[in-house]
Amino acid sequence: MFEKIKNFSFKTWLIVAITSVFLIVGGFLGYTYLSGKWSKGSSPEFSLVDKHKDKDDGQSKETKDIEKRKEEDKGYLKEKLDGLSSTNKDSVGFIYIPGTKLEEPVVQGTDNETYLNKTFEGGNVPFLGAVYLDANNSRYFTDRLTWMFGHARGSKVGDHRMFNDVNYYASQSFMDGHRYVVVETPHRKLYYEVAFMTIVPEETALYRLDFLDDEDYFEHLEKVRGQATTVNGNVSLRAGDKYLVLSTCREEDDTLRANLYCRLIPDSELGAVLDAQGSNLDYKKTR
Repeated sequence: MFEKIKNFSFKTWLIVAITSVFLIVGGFLGYTYLSGKWSKGSSPEFSLVDKHKDKDDGQSKETKDIEKRKEEDKGYLKEKLDGLSSTNKDSVGFIYIPGTKLEEPVVQGTDNETYLNKTFEGGNVPFLGAVYLDANNSRYFTDRLTWMFGHARGSKVGDHRMFNDVNYYASQSFMDGHRYVVVETPHRKLYYEVAFMTIVPEETALYRLDFLDDEDYFEHLEKVRGQATTVNGNVSLRAGDKYLVLSTCREEDDTLRANLYCRLIPDSELGAVLDAQGSNLDYKKTR
């Protein structure tokens, strides 16, 4: 009995030993083979990393270009916006439209009535007032729709102050020739492309600040553009875009409002626009 158990144990250990040798050698050869393949970059994981690296490098270059421009603007913006704030503590920026005579400081009060008559300098001039952001919008222009209001002085007044030139966008040829709007803030310049213009009653349902979600917002943009008087065909609607709306009254009927919708150009597109436009989008004093 004990002899059988001894012989059986010896045979068993011999089989285990031989099997172990084969497993070790096979594992080593397999590891060497696969290591050689991975070192050539054929692993999905390594290929994915390389692709992301290339993509990140491209994004980094574009981001660096925009950051460089913002850095170059810092001194100019600080001097200009500090000067505006010293005149009016409600200052949030400065707006101009290249190629027109629209150039105004922008304020934001605690309501939407004060600056209908109160001027930027603090005076009280009915039908002049100041250009101002909706009191319920972010002063940093981060909302989906940012509303900005200003009087239209009309053809009977010999100046272009406030939003007189916004009404010219009822002409398609004028819109085609004046496509960009620039807002200077203490933090950076914001560039917008004019998208479309509507002429609607003062109490329009199209005046909105809040939206349930992207779908609700996109449907709203579609509805507004569907009623537009003039349209820039180069601008496509996207739920992720932000818009600035320049709103003013119409001379022929003071119960009507002209609303000019302008799409914020994202940084991913901004470099190409600035390169193409050159100095055309720089501020040039007109009055």
